[in-house]
Amino acid sequence: MFLKELSLCSFRNYKNLSFKFSEKINVLYGCNGVGKTNILEAIYMLGNGYSFKTRFDKELIQYNDNNYSVRGIFNDENISYNTIIDIIYQKSSKHILIDKKEIKSRKDIIGRVLYILFLPNDTELVLGDPKARRDYFNMFISTISSEYLNILIKYTKLLKMRNACLVQKPNEAYIYNKDLAKYALYLIDQNNQYAKMFGQYMNEIFSKIFNANNLYDIKYSNSAMEIKTETEYIEKLESTLQTQIKMKTTFFGPHRGDYIFSYNSNNSKRFSSQGENRMFTLIMKLASELMLSNIKKCSPILLIDDAMLELDNYKRDSILKYIKTRGQVFITVTEEDKVKDLNDGLSFDIKNINI
Repeated sequence: MFLKELSLCSFRNYKNLSFKFSEKINVLYGCNGVGKTNILEAIYMLGNGYSFKTRFDKELIQYNDNNYSVRGIFNDENISYNTIIDIIYQKSSKHILIDKKEIKSRKDIIGRVLYILFLPNDTELVLGDPKARRDYFNMFISTISSEYLNILIKYTKLLKMRNACLVQKPNEAYIYNKDLAKYALYLIDQNNQYAKMFGQYMNEIFSKIFNANNLYDIKYSNSAMEIKTETEYIEKLESTLQTQIKMKTTFFGPHRGDYIFSYNSNNSKRFSSQGENRMFTLIMKLASELMLSNIKKCSPILLIDDAMLELDNYKRDSILKYIKTRGQVFITVTEEDKVKDLNDGLSFDIKNINI
């Protein structure tokens, strides 16, 4: 599936504008601050229902307006008709429609259009706190597996209810233990499996792009990983209840998991340089794209926002050469000639577009 057309109304700095895109490469170039990233943001929203920059829809509205709308027209070579996705925000309420039919929940849009997003601050996946890594893996696995998404939603809801119970009625917290244990073990197992897969795919990608061997590795870390059965999990919930009451929270489980990134057997967060961490996240995102392609049998759209600025010419050109072999690509740059080899698509001079 690829994006044919994008229409924006009162979105960020765009009053009323439409784009028609190539199904291959689309280069968005112009000076900083002209609105290149805003276009990527709008495209991303069509596949996830929210922005990667803010959770507050009011921040997306053009100044002096009260609403915004984003429309994407998608084409899938396997079907004969277009898919239209609309996001409409008006009267402080957001509505998401697929082919003019409003969806009931944001989870109904996740996985319908596949994206991989590359951002300049992606190194925070390596250097930042565990939540950033949890959020990335949760979204990625949810895109692949609706079962994972549904169980994650159920687990999160149960956990919130149990934590409230620890404060208000601690002696009744046990009523949540059985289902919480079942969901927790499933989520931990899936995260462990996908972490291993990522390392394999990353090494495969690096070898394909640079014709050289490298050693990337991702390990899932969770204090509950030694627990193998629901009975054991429930026993730990019960045996540590007093500590949970004191802390006012369930202090172990998939919501406290983390991912250890390693490069050549060294912990990337502690020992890798900025350039090595940049390369780690780029290869990780490319591995995400390949995994989605293989598992979902559909090429994700690549959204690349100045994510390769810090790379030397050889590395940047090698990665761009590989990207050309994939699906639809949107890439922002300040100077068009930095991606001169991407000449089999369309280029948009954003600074000269009437916004």
